[in-house]
Amino acid sequence: MNPTIKFLALLVAVLIAVQLASTAPLKKGKKGHKGHKHGALPVKVVGNVKTGEHPIQKLPKGTPQAHGLATNWTQPTTNSAVQNDGIPVSTHRVTTLKNYARLASTAYCVVGTENGPFTCGSYCDDFPETTIVKTFNTPKTSSIGFVARNDNNKAIYVAYRGSANLGSFIQDAKFVLTDYPPVAGAKVHYGFLEDQKETREIVYDAVIQEMEKHEDYTLYMLGHSLGGTAAVLQALDFYQNAGYDSSKMVVYTYGEPRIGNPAFVDYVDSLPINFFRTVNRNDIVPHLPPENFGYQHHGNEHWIENASGDVVLCSTNEDSSCADSVVPFTSISSHLMYWDIKMSVFAC
Repeated sequence: MNPTIKFLALLVAVLIAVQLASTAPLKKGKKGHKGHKHGALPVKVVGNVKTGEHPIQKLPKGTPQAHGLATNWTQPTTNSAVQNDGIPVSTHRVTTLKNYARLASTAYCVVGTENGPFTCGSYCDDFPETTIVKTFNTPKTSSIGFVARNDNNKAIYVAYRGSANLGSFIQDAKFVLTDYPPVAGAKVHYGFLEDQKETREIVYDAVIQEMEKHEDYTLYMLGHSLGGTAAVLQALDFYQNAGYDSSKMVVYTYGEPRIGNPAFVDYVDSLPINFFRTVNRNDIVPHLPPENFGYQHHGNEHWIENASGDVVLCSTNEDSSCADSVVPFTSISSHLMYWDIKMSVFAC
């Protein structure tokens, strides 16, 4: 079936299915650093929405929702614009974030042979002189992406596309945590770790070979949606096993879900790696899995706060004046378009 038709069918199925969604209150962990609110707080119930950390408003009756979050909210949310205490980022930073958003989007579209030209839909022309090193499409988890090299920019790129099963992820009420072996006490989403494990050998070997041949190149780990979780976990693998830090590697993710528990977040935030985690306005996916399921976000949140595309660097990982301020008025459509960049098969 044509990928665009499949994507449209999936999106329609999600919007229908989410009306059947339910919520489940869970415990919270201990208080952590960097402004995390890990303490056990009383659960506040507003209608059928249960939360433990941020005061919320009630969704209008009949609003399609999943886990207390609206799935297709289209009205503007302006309360955060007045309260926001994030730091406006420079025009140069916004341009850089947009540039790597376009590159991350190409993971939905890239075609061509290994060691061949970089060809796809709308955005490949923005990255001339880029050569495909390796592509992957794993049989078990359907993780899709590529490794590429750009000699002009002295860069190695690894990009992961979002999952074709976004609807299933949004509706998954289990959000199972599993041990993250490199760090005692750290836990991550079971499915995210399985995705990274299945692509690990392909990506790791290809990158190591390229970086050994080009020692002065920088490695860029990129991902949209669930692809962002793979980018983060694989970046940690490169840090742990190849010694890559901020002098060798940068991570850009867009619409990334929460990956792990507070112990995992504390570990990630302690590392000498530059993470740029961008969230578009009221994108629903960064609010999943819910905090009440034991999850937290790592830094550093760059929030696109309005329709003009202005970006602020948020002061804490779960900043109630940034993306968390829009809860529960979230939207799937905000997940599929960052600035004017299509983050889906519609970019092809």
